Amino acid sequence: MTRDIYTWQGGSVGIAVGDSPALWPSVGEYPFYDRVLYYVMTHDHLRNAALGHALRAVAAGRRVIDIGTGRDLNWALEAAGHGAEHVYAVEANRESHTMAAKRGAASPYADIIEVVHGTSFDVRPAARAEVCVAELIGSIASSEGMLAAMTDAHARLLTHDGVVVPAACDTLVGAVSSRELFPGGPAFSRKALPYLRKIFDLYERPFDVRLSVADPGPDVLLSTAGAVERLRFDGSAPLEDTSRVSLTIERDGSVDGLLCWIGLEAGAGARRLDSLRDKTNWMPVYLPVFDSVVPVRRGDELTVEFERRTSDDGVHPDYHVRGTLVTAAGATSGSILSGHHTPLLGTKPIYRRLFEAIP
Repeated sequence: MTRDIYTWQGGSVGIAVGDSPALWPSVGEYPFYDRVLYYVMTHDHLRNAALGHALRAVAAGRRVIDIGTGRDLNWALEAAGHGAEHVYAVEANRESHTMAAKRGAASPYADIIEVVHGTSFDVRPAARAEVCVAELIGSIASSEGMLAAMTDAHARLLTHDGVVVPAACDTLVGAVSSRELFPGGPAFSRKALPYLRKIFDLYERPFDVRLSVADPGPDVLLSTAGAVERLRFDGSAPLEDTSRVSLTIERDGSVDGLLCWIGLEAGAGARRLDSLRDKTNWMPVYLPVFDSVVPVRRGDELTVEFERRTSDDGVHPDYHVRGTLVTAAGATSGSILSGHHTPLLGTKPIYRRLFEAIP
């Protein structure tokens, strides 16, 4: 394993570097969409088929708002192509907005699509939309700020019967072992390092970023799965909430954390997507709840308490996750604060291994 030294204002941090297994910071929550990330989303055929199916069912003859349209203007073009009366496409990134505006002007729907720069919280459309398409779904369903955006959209941007695509999304959890996830030891993929640097630059410090794992597969689970978020985007889901789920260990091994992934319901009968079993652009998240591995046997019980609270930016959630394993040896508890941009650094052994502070 090699090491790369990343310097930020005020200090340095050592970053473990490797190519396998692929460990990434969870990047969707941050404003760093580039051609690589756009390419991944544009070529996510399962995602696009599901959302496209749902949008086609509701777009014709209606006013549509596309929140976070991106530089490729995908859903705005999709809605216009299926008969939308007007599409109000919103993009916060200046460069992406410029490219989207050019693409819209060159399309056959230039008189239908209106491309606007800003966030959905800033814009003031001339009329409320009847359909909203907003793919602000994170690797943890709420992590990209979908709930805050939809609360605002239902209050200001949509008609009282406005339809949202996607319609719903669950966050699922299961028990895992970092030893199985990272048999050679945890290490960031080299391809992930530029995004890690951008996140640190944005907040002018390193911190314990949320960890995403590429293609772990369902075989890594040691337990049953349970939903800690069941989000409906009709305006009914609260921004802050606490849930509790009980899981059962299904095979002998050791547990030190949880894997989180999503189950997405686009709507209109589209195929449900499961980011652990389907190959999509959403990477499951590893949460190192326990400080050390806990030996488990089939039939042991794990209780997970999952608390969602809005961070100080008013949009992106922080998560306080607690786990209690009950085995023949007794009960073992652990917890983690997985924040959007918390000041915490090195709170768990895996972070201390990934980030080595240099005085």
